[in-house]
Amino acid sequence: MFKWNNFSESLLARSVYLITIPIVLVQIVGIVIFFELHWDLVLKRSAQSISNEIKILEMHKDSSSLNNYANTLQIIRTDNFNINEAEEVSNWIFKKRMKYSLGQISGNFKVLQNHTYFVFFDEKKLDYFYLIPKKRVETKTVSGFFLWTIAVSIILSLISYLFIKKQIQPLKRLGIITRSFGRGIETPNLKPTGSSEVRGLIKDFNNMHNNINSTLDNQRNMLAGISHDLKTPLTRINLMIEEINNETLKKSISQNISEMNIMLNHYLDFIKNEKNENLDEINTSDFISNLTQNYPKLQILNNSSNQIFIRKNQINRAIMNILDNADKFAEKIFISSNILNNTWKIEIEDNGPGTNLSQEQLIRPFVKGSDQLNQGTGLGLSIVQKLIKLNNGELNFKKSSHGGLKVTVILQI
Repeated sequence: MFKWNNFSESLLARSVYLITIPIVLVQIVGIVIFFELHWDLVLKRSAQSISNEIKILEMHKDSSSLNNYANTLQIIRTDNFNINEAEEVSNWIFKKRMKYSLGQISGNFKVLQNHTYFVFFDEKKLDYFYLIPKKRVETKTVSGFFLWTIAVSIILSLISYLFIKKQIQPLKRLGIITRSFGRGIETPNLKPTGSSEVRGLIKDFNNMHNNINSTLDNQRNMLAGISHDLKTPLTRINLMIEEINNETLKKSISQNISEMNIMLNHYLDFIKNEKNENLDEINTSDFISNLTQNYPKLQILNNSSNQIFIRKNQINRAIMNILDNADKFAEKIFISSNILNNTWKIEIEDNGPGTNLSQEQLIRPFVKGSDQLNQGTGLGLSIVQKLIKLNNGELNFKKSSHGGLKVTVILQI
């Protein structure tokens, strides 16, 4: 959906403003200068000329040759004219200049117009009228000038818009790739296009992108190698404890081996590259209800029902990871699911000990909730954060009203 606020704040809109506004200002200044130095002067002289001609005719109104004088001046003098068919002069500049010029003639002369003529008459007498063709005053070049001015402004603005839009396209592609890369999605290198500055920026981003991917790949390979290598001796130890007769010691060792296997699985899960899973249609109410089968402590406070499309497996893993953490340390878990303004909001609370760590610390890899909760690897919420970001969502942490931790997941639908 188009949003004007977003468009008006964009680089494209602001660049167009920077070019269009000066063009419009130049055109306005041109129009003002045209009126002041040309058109107003022409109308002033035309009004003065007409008033002088009427003044001459008034001086010779008793002459038998008056009609010949009027014809020579292209003025019709008549006593047969219906004043009700005339109206006020539409050209306010000419009207203003004519009013000033007619003031120099004896009597109380006024000017009106009809479709063909400007009509001059003495308001006090109304016994005869002077008709002057409009073509003596009006000209089509003025309207043409205005149309040309507007057309030039529109054409230049359109050319500026198209040119700037083409220059900004590489930046828009860079923004899309940057957001995707920031969410952990695999992205290709961009082809450098556009201006020299933009091409340089894209090249620098590609280098940074490749360096980060190379570093992450090395770290993943190292951690994956360590995790796989440790599984082999753990398996041998697990076989060797079968020969131990002391059941208490055997159970203790077996429990520690299980915990180490869980940690190694978390490490492998953390470094795993998430693929772009296809969207699945689900019912939000059924999705939340199915979680209660695996978590007896879970109590559903609110469960809105709606058909939406999400990456089901990724979201399911994220929610279950949050519930696993709460299940370890709390006696009761509460969940609320609400659909509001094209978002799916899931709130998970517990009555556990909570944590004093900030949100940044909680999602940091290998950081555990608190000192007394010395269990797990500290990767659970980091994995959740990665999965939620992959789905263009938000993850927030607050203190719960039940005493423990409140985790809020907000997904765009």
